[in-house]
Amino acid sequence: MRKPKPNESIFKTRLSKLLRTKKLGKSIYVFNELDSTQDYANSLPNNESLHGTIVIARKQNMGKGRIGRTWISPEGGLWMSIIIIPDFSIADIIFTQFIGSLAVADAVFENTKINCKLMWPNDILINEKKVCGILTDVNAENEIKKIVLGIGLNANIESSSINNYLIDDNLKATTLREEYGNDIDLIILINSILERMEYYYDNFLSCGNTLKIVDRWKEKSDMFGKKAIVYDGNQQVMGEIIDLDQNGAMLMKLSDTSIRKIIYYNNVSLH
Repeated sequence: MRKPKPNESIFKTRLSKLLRTKKLGKSIYVFNELDSTQDYANSLPNNESLHGTIVIARKQNMGKGRIGRTWISPEGGLWMSIIIIPDFSIADIIFTQFIGSLAVADAVFENTKINCKLMWPNDILINEKKVCGILTDVNAENEIKKIVLGIGLNANIESSSINNYLIDDNLKATTLREEYGNDIDLIILINSILERMEYYYDNFLSCGNTLKIVDRWKEKSDMFGKKAIVYDGNQQVMGEIIDLDQNGAMLMKLSDTSIRKIIYYNNVSLH
């Protein structure tokens, strides 16, 4: 199967001129249509020069969500994958999801004054509805490690185009268009996301200051103190979300007052 060719578009030209980041976005692939930005980014050979490369599609035919789910990706959304060649411990990879979420939340506020809330570990909510998801793929088998951070942001689309296809997701979708009342300039939004992500990466993640990332993430979440059901592997765990630990794991207080650390999970449902 032939790999699709990037589109040297006005979109890419405008974004390149606007970016003031040092590394993120210095190499840009833009496609009018792509099966998955995540798959395309993963297919690029591991190379240190790939650090900061971004892949953007105006529309995805087979967008990827967590746990093998399909991410509905019509034209008008922001569908982007960012390649990171990590200069930090492999144990800190989970924090790439956190800095991705923080960067999106900061960028949305900067451009719309809308406060997003973060849901562990990778959902971004507005008014308790999902507006964005973060997906992290890791290739740690080669000498040069590669992380692909996918951002799926429902921007200038209608939520009905997503919600009509949701079956087993306990969160309904919303979009920036519906919450803000107007369309958002995707190029300006991408620029803001990349600037904020580079800030978190350079100042915290690559320096090992992961506790600051956890603290900032907690400031933007309203999960704590709420009852939840977590599907942890084959188990269903019910309790109160009380904290995140220093490694980014979620801590729940169960009915017997014991504390359960949640690292791997299938879904979180707030009550």
